[in-house]
Amino acid sequence: MQREQSVAVAVDIGGGQTTVALIDHDGRVRYRCSAKTLRGRPALATLDPYLRAIDTMLEHAQKEDWHVCGVGVSVPGSLDHTSRRPLLVSMLPSLNSFPLCDLLETRYQLPTQLHVDVDAALLGEYHFGAGQGCRRLLFLTINAVVGAALAIDGQVERSSNYTGHICHLPIATNGPRCSCGKRGCMNTLISMDAMQKMVQRALRRGEETSLTQRLLESASSVGGQGEPKGSRNREYFSAQLLAEEAMRGDSVAQQIYAEVGRGVGSAVARYVGLFEPHRLILSGGVLSAGNLLLTQVRRSLSTPSSSRVCSMVEVVPSLLGNDAALVGSVAPIFS
Repeated sequence: MQREQSVAVAVDIGGGQTTVALIDHDGRVRYRCSAKTLRGRPALATLDPYLRAIDTMLEHAQKEDWHVCGVGVSVPGSLDHTSRRPLLVSMLPSLNSFPLCDLLETRYQLPTQLHVDVDAALLGEYHFGAGQGCRRLLFLTINAVVGAALAIDGQVERSSNYTGHICHLPIATNGPRCSCGKRGCMNTLISMDAMQKMVQRALRRGEETSLTQRLLESASSVGGQGEPKGSRNREYFSAQLLAEEAMRGDSVAQQIYAEVGRGVGSAVARYVGLFEPHRLILSGGVLSAGNLLLTQVRRSLSTPSSSRVCSMVEVVPSLLGNDAALVGSVAPIFS
């Protein structure tokens, strides 16, 4: 079988929807579709949209005369690697301890691999993205949750309490109080939720910002017939919206990015000191402001007070973006 005719089925389970795709040996997405993520259902009902999407992928591969090598699944939670089952998936609890690999291998007669989403993203960047050729590679992603992963010579290190989903790792001694009871956890300083709360505090203080117009005034506009007020033009908070206003010079948005930048810098410095990576890949929605956050992180690592290790690490943005976990979930199948 020629290399360019080999593909694998990738499944990246997400909060709103799940992406299922055919990935080739070079990490290219050859075909993809979306499947709705159903919450609050029994395990088999939860998996049904994913299974139907996998069926669609296999039918397409057969039509194109592509050889399918296996299935890779990226899960937003923790895993039991011995039994190859999800251990804790907070948004889909019916999958906890469910024999997912066994089910897929029995149904499709294909080798199946299961990965934590942040580990899959790291593997994607190592094999096909910004981490190629790097011996000690650290990956940090900041979205609704914060995740970290480390690879040495292309092998994911799983023996640390500092990898995986790390929302409750403290990085400041006197930061906001977290739901876990501690202060200064990552989740309270550098997550999307933290950024939204910073915006809300600024609005309550009455600070002048263009965010007011975009987030609040749109709610008073009159919709069309049968539509509630604001239904057409309402904008909801997102990293992209905040980034746009920061790049336009809005002082509140820039202040928030500066505060988040300091938090990310503290987190990065701690991780660099722990793992001494040669390269650090930053990913996630908070990077929507282009080089704004990257520049702050690089500056924080090169200050006179920083360690020699911090000053030597290369900090780069993700190359694969939202497809990193999708592509990485099948990378080991080919390698």
